[in-house]
Formats: sequence, C-alpha cells, structure tokens
Amino acid sequence: MSRILSILIFAFGIFAIAGCSPSYPKCHTDQHCQTDGRNEWCVGGMCKMCRDDSHCSKTNPCMECGTDRTCSKKAKCCMSDAECPGEKCWKNESSPALPGECGDVCLRVTCPEGQKCVGGSCVPNQECLDDAGCPQGHKCVNGSCVKSEQCVIQTIYFDFNESAIRLDQEATIKANAACLKQLGTAHTVVGHCDERGDSEYNLALGQRRANSVIRQYKTLGVDGSNLSGLSKGEEDPVCAEHTQTCYQQNRRVQTLPRP
Repeated sequence: MSRILSILIFAFGIFAIAGCSPSYPKCHTDQHCQTDGRNEWCVGGMCKMCRDDSHCSKTNPCMECGTDRTCSKKAKCCMSDAECPGEKCWKNESSPALPGECGDVCLRVTCPEGQKCVGGSCVPNQECLDDAGCPQGHKCVNGSCVKSEQCVIQTIYFDFNESAIRLDQEATIKANAACLKQLGTAHTVVGHCDERGDSEYNLALGQRRANSVIRQYKTLGVDGSNLSGLSKGEEDPVCAEHTQTCYQQNRRVQTLPRP
C-alpha cells in the first residue's frame, strides 16, 4: 500500500511541475524556450536569442552574442569583399575559412618599389604612359610627369621676294613645330618684309610667308586650330639700316603666343 502511495505522490509531483511551466518568454530551462518552433535559450529566467557567441556564429563566424543577448555582426568582421562596401575583406591567406577584417584596399599591402596598390593589387606606379597624360609644360619620363624645359620658338628667315621655306630654315621649322606641340597653345604666325617694294605688295608677301610656315607646321603635326596667320608687311622692322644685312633680318616670320 505504501509503495502504491509513493508512486502516486511521485506522479502527482511530476504532473504539478509540468502544469506549472512558465509562460513564454519566461523560462526555467532551455526547453521552455525551444517550443513552437523557437530556438532560443533561457538566460536569467527569460528566453533570449543567444547565451554565448556559439549560438550566433554557426552560419556566419562574424556574428556574436551581444550584451542584450541578441545576435549581431562584429564591427569590421567579414568573410568576403561583398560584406565590405567600398573596402576589401583582408583575410589570413593561410586560413581562408576564418573571418577577415574590412579595411581600405591598400591597408595591408606593401608593394615593391616602383609599384602602387590599386584595388588591392600591386600595379606599376606609372603616372603617365606618354606626354599626352601630363599637364602642360611636363613630359612623361619612365612613367612619371616631369617638368620639361621651356622650349623657344625661333624666327624663320626668307630670301628676297620669296615665300618658300629655305633649306637652311627647315631644321628651325621642325624645332618650332615640336615646341608648338609641346605647348599645345594658340599662336599667331606673323609674316614680315623688308622696306623695298610698295606697302600693298609687301603686305601680301608677308601673308604668303606666314601661310607657307603654317602649312609646314601642319605637315609636321601641329594642330591647325591653334594657328592663325597675319601679315605686318614692312611695318614692323627689327632693323632700320639700308643694308643687305638689315634687309635679311626683316624678311622673317615670327610665331607668337596668341593673347
């Protein structure tokens, strides 16, 4: 009889305990938090999303259990570049399965001399490929823009009553064309004559001389849109003596920067 009574008392106790299970989110054990499809944990008598980091990091190692017992992502932690907008996920190459850290693309890259970090990769440290990639007054030397020496445009001289380029002036023409291409700025090509002949004829001759030089510049690759021609005729001599030497100095074409 006493044995039967003991069994009844034990069964009643179990029933009583079961019947006193706390209402969610209150809990006594983890089991109280894992009913009705929930997968939570009993922490301090309340059901919480997590009790420690292991409850959060199963699907993503960057997740951790916060002080409020909810799962959140660790700051800067990443598994791939997609988790680092505008930055790179730096990971230990010997342990790629472990989390990395989001950071600037060149945060941990030390490139060899002569290279720079671009997009997380070391590439040649070239500021330019040719002179076109450098600002005015600079040229491309070994991938870097360096200030070039200012070139000087020289005067072109002509024979009496001629507008054709003299053979001894071709080298000067070529040097001028190279300088104009380097400068890349607008210039006016001005033709001049000596005082012999009437002013109207000399004005036309000066224009023919200017046009002749412009044609040669264009042939040598100078941008024609940067060139314009003008004749001063005999109006602007550099020498006022009535000698052959003086006349030769006045039969000229000057290439001047356009204001």
